[in-house]
Amino acid sequence: MKVSVKKLEGSKVNIEVSLTAVEFNEYYEIGLNKVLETVEMKGFRKGKVPKDIYLKKYGQGAVYEEAINEAISKTYYEALQKKKVLAVDEPKINIDYEKLGADKPFKYNAIVDVYPEVKLGEYYGVEIQKESVEVTEEEIQEQINIELKNHAELELVEGKPLEKGQTAIFDFLGKVDGNPFEGGKAENYSLEIGSNKFIPGFEEQMVGMNSGEVKDIKVVFPENYQAADLAGKEAVFTVTLHEIKKQVVPELTEEFIAELDQENIETVEQYKENIKNTISDKKIEESEHKVMDDIIETVCNNAIVDLPESMVTRRAKQMLDQVGEQAKQYGLTLEQFLQFQGLTVEKYQELIKEPAQKSVLQSVVLEEIAKVEKIKLTAKEYKEQYEILGKQYNMNGEEASKAIPKEQVTPYFVSLKTMELLKEKAVIK
Repeated sequence: MKVSVKKLEGSKVNIEVSLTAVEFNEYYEIGLNKVLETVEMKGFRKGKVPKDIYLKKYGQGAVYEEAINEAISKTYYEALQKKKVLAVDEPKINIDYEKLGADKPFKYNAIVDVYPEVKLGEYYGVEIQKESVEVTEEEIQEQINIELKNHAELELVEGKPLEKGQTAIFDFLGKVDGNPFEGGKAENYSLEIGSNKFIPGFEEQMVGMNSGEVKDIKVVFPENYQAADLAGKEAVFTVTLHEIKKQVVPELTEEFIAELDQENIETVEQYKENIKNTISDKKIEESEHKVMDDIIETVCNNAIVDLPESMVTRRAKQMLDQVGEQAKQYGLTLEQFLQFQGLTVEKYQELIKEPAQKSVLQSVVLEEIAKVEKIKLTAKEYKEQYEILGKQYNMNGEEASKAIPKEQVTPYFVSLKTMELLKEKAVIK
């Protein structure tokens, strides 16, 4: 067997495999015997039809098909190993059928995506601008307002019509073409007017209603509504408003703080300082993550890589499968889960193309840096990483090391160490 490899554009190669007539004849005989094992012909037991009689009646088409499959399945992976080709996808096989024959040489070409070559640019000492982690008074007040609103209570409104921002307690019955539909009925439903939780136009038409009033509200379901049988259709909701309530947001006082019963927080100033520290911790964590992201992005931009489309497609499928598993946890199909986010599977696939490409690029660049720098983990580092990994699965480090083989997590652990080294060497301003 002779093998030659020619590089093509786009991280592809053309692998040419040539077999002598003698070599191919061995596969031809294997193919012929496989075919004969299944042949049934009058006057012969199954699998006992003589070769010459079978070939005279049926020809060599099925035999060649079996012989070619046998030859390629046995020689293709041998060729990859022989030439140390790291294929990342299934090959596209080309055969010259006109030159095919039992006593003739056999040749085929396999075009396949291979693991890309990475030409690294600058990766140690890249300059990164760190974002400010200073906490402003406006940010503190904004968080305080959120906390106060979370402790707001609803107070009954009497003698006044419903306004935007107030909460309505009401019954509703929806009909399409005069017929009730599933999910179109509720009693004593609570809705903040202006929250846009209902069909467009519904909440606006409730504004101005009085307690005890009954009103028909006409709306049109959006074209992309999750219930396909209702999408784009006009509906009439009969609404009976029972009560109107308004939010009463508490003031920031020491009485309010006492009710929270938070440890070591008794005064307004202590409460504000705690809010400030919480915001600060979050900003510091986000800043550190962004620094790391910016370093990796810069290093990847400095590298030259021609990513095979098949690697990106496979990563995108993995991302889609993860969402599918998440949907199952809620008892939903992938389609239903995405519909709640206003997406179709096709639209989501478009959205994840760029993140998938970015993910693959980062993987191959980090792997190349680790290879160039000969980055490996010590026994201590393995132990530390297993401890961190174990916490994600409610296990200790030893349990995690037994459950997850070392060879399975080594690439991940090495990439983490590589990223830390990049951060150590970076110039962070």
